[in-house]
Amino acid sequence: MYSKYEPTARELFSRYEPAAEQYAMLAWRSLNRLPLFPQVAQFVVPTAAFWSEKYNQVVGSAAERGYTVALYLPLIPIESFVKVFDECAR
Repeated sequence: MYSKYEPTARELFSRYEPAAEQYAMLAWRSLNRLPLFPQVAQFVVPTAAFWSEKYNQVVGSAAERGYTVALYLPLIPIESFVKVFDECAR
């Protein structure tokens, strides 16, 4: 089943990823206008990035060890998040 639907999922992801990034930037800019949000974000964003990286490491390690369930767990696209937040910071 995975080999059948994986190419379709990748195609959908590549088609909708740019739009999702644009919406994320719009949402981030809107939220930055709220009082106290920038101060909270300075704490939350690095913490979320740290734990996202840990999650990706655990899933990758489990997949290397042969745990089948790890092959179905999605990885968090940290690079995409960094790109969006860097563009919003400008």
